[in-house]
Amino acid sequence: MKKILILYFSGVGATKKIAELISACLPQSCKVDIFSLEDSDVPSMEEYDALIIGTPVYHGAPAKKVMDFLDEMPCLDKEISAFVFNTRGLASLNTNRILSKRLREKNIATIMDRAYRGTASDGALVAPFIKRFFEFEKNLEDKVKRDCADFLRMLEEEPLRSYMPKFRFGSIINAPNKAAGQLITVKIHLHKDRCVKCGLCGERCPHAVFLKDGEGYPLLAQDKCENCYRCIHHCPKSALSLSKRRLPKKQLRL
Repeated sequence: MKKILILYFSGVGATKKIAELISACLPQSCKVDIFSLEDSDVPSMEEYDALIIGTPVYHGAPAKKVMDFLDEMPCLDKEISAFVFNTRGLASLNTNRILSKRLREKNIATIMDRAYRGTASDGALVAPFIKRFFEFEKNLEDKVKRDCADFLRMLEEEPLRSYMPKFRFGSIINAPNKAAGQLITVKIHLHKDRCVKCGLCGERCPHAVFLKDGEGYPLLAQDKCENCYRCIHHCPKSALSLSKRRLPKKQLRL
């Protein structure tokens, strides 16, 4: 019986949905454990035969939460194989390559990588009139089922054939946009007339960037924000937005 660990970070919820779908598509002949990287009890990978790891794409790169987790993780004593995936609103560029390089440093070898088109947390706020920013790609479940079957087949091959995902030349064209996205944090505005001081934005923020002001309203430490926009999309009163004047027209509630 293969023991497989699924790890993921999910901003608004798209990557979580894919990770859970992968877990459901793996056969009962496998022992599968699934954890968010926000969980406090993520087990050691040494206990497993293979890893499946997923990240959203932020400005052409993996989420900071994923990279920080791997930075802090010790190198494994034994090599294990990995299936790397990302969820993208538009282009994933070199996300899987960047992630695979960091995994390789930890003695984890990529034998398969995929990109799944999902909802776009930023696009849904900036261009709520574009329907595809709120949808997953067609025939997603069938694609995931095929990918799971392929991954299990690859795990049985001798010798295992690892590789580094190809460099995507589109990343060169996207370099200015990527740099701007990583260096510039978009301001998130609070609409106090709608805020009920429930504290959910602070409780759910993956980077713990929210404090409270003297009146109990959420106060954002903007320099630590990765702009995953979970706080905006998951606010029950739509009290946070990217505009000082306008509320979000639509939210992603995954």
